Amino acid sequence: MDYVFLLSGENVALAKAEALAFVKPYKVEDRILILESKENIQNLIKRLAYTRKIFKLLFSCSKKELIKKFENYDWNTIYKKDFSIRIINLTNQKVESEKFFAKYVWNSVKKPKVNLENPKTPITIILTRNNAYVCLFLQENKENFDKRKAHLRPGLLPISMHPKLARAVVNLTGIKKGKILYDAFCGTGGIMIEAGLMGMKTVGYDIYDKALKCAKENLDYCKIKNYKLLKKDALTIKNKINYLATDLPYGRGTIAERNLENFYLKFLKNLKKVLGKRAVIIFPDNVNYKKLIKKAKLKITGEFDYYIHKSMTKKIVILEP
Repeated sequence: MDYVFLLSGENVALAKAEALAFVKPYKVEDRILILESKENIQNLIKRLAYTRKIFKLLFSCSKKELIKKFENYDWNTIYKKDFSIRIINLTNQKVESEKFFAKYVWNSVKKPKVNLENPKTPITIILTRNNAYVCLFLQENKENFDKRKAHLRPGLLPISMHPKLARAVVNLTGIKKGKILYDAFCGTGGIMIEAGLMGMKTVGYDIYDKALKCAKENLDYCKIKNYKLLKKDALTIKNKINYLATDLPYGRGTIAERNLENFYLKFLKNLKKVLGKRAVIIFPDNVNYKKLIKKAKLKITGEFDYYIHKSMTKKIVILEP
C-alpha cells in the first residue's frame, strides 16, 4: 500500500528529517512524502510532531491530467456509504472547487451521498507545484502539545523547550520504543517527558538540585513512570549511551556561561567516547558548533535551524560517532 505523509509547514526541513528517521519514501515533493509499506503505519502519526496527516494514495498524475483521471477512476472500488471531497492546495495556483470534483464521484457510484462532517469515504486531493495526489484520508495528528507547555507544568524554570520541538528532537535520534534515551542537561525534563510518553525509558543528568527537583515534579505530573534522574556532570559521563538528545545550557547562571565554546568542546569530546548510535544536540546560534564538532571528531548527519525569536535561532544537529 502506498501512503502519503503531509508535513507541517512550520519547519519543512525539520519535519522531513523527523519522518525520515522512521520511513523511507520513494518520492519527496514540497511538503509531502510518498512511501510504500506492507505494514499499517498510520499509527506513526501519534509519534511524529511535525507530520500533520497520513493518507492512502489512490493515484497520482500531473495536474494537467487530473480532471480526466478523476473522471475515469472507478470510485465504486473504494466507496463506502457516503463521501466528501477536500482539496489541499500547496501552491498559489487557482484550482477547481471541491464541488466540481464531487460531481464525478456522485455520477459514478450507486446511492451517492455527501457527508462533510464524518464521511466513510474521505477523498482528498493534494496539489503540489507539478502534480496531483488523490488519496483517502486516514489519520490526523491531534496531539495537543500546548497543554504540556512549560508554564502549565508544576516545575518551572525560565528556559524551557516547547514540547513539540522536544518530541521532534527525540524522534530525530531514531530511537525505538523500549530503548533508553539520555538527556545530558535535562533541566526541567521536557525532552524526557516526550520520550516517556512515546514508551522509551529515559535518563536525565543535571548538576543543579533545583533543576532535578523541577524535572521530577514535571515527570510525575505527566505520569511518566520509567525514568531516572541523576545528579551528574555531563563532562564526566562514562557509561555507554546509544541515544542522546539534549539542549545545551547557554543562559545566565549556567556552568557554561564564562567560556561557552570550551565547555561545549569538553562535552562533545566526552560524548565521542561514549556515544553508540546517535545524538541530537541543540546549540545556540552564537557559537561555531561545526568547528567544535570537528575537533571532537564527531560526524554531522543532519542540521536544522529553529527560530525562537528575533534575537535567537537555535541549531539542531544530528551527530554520529
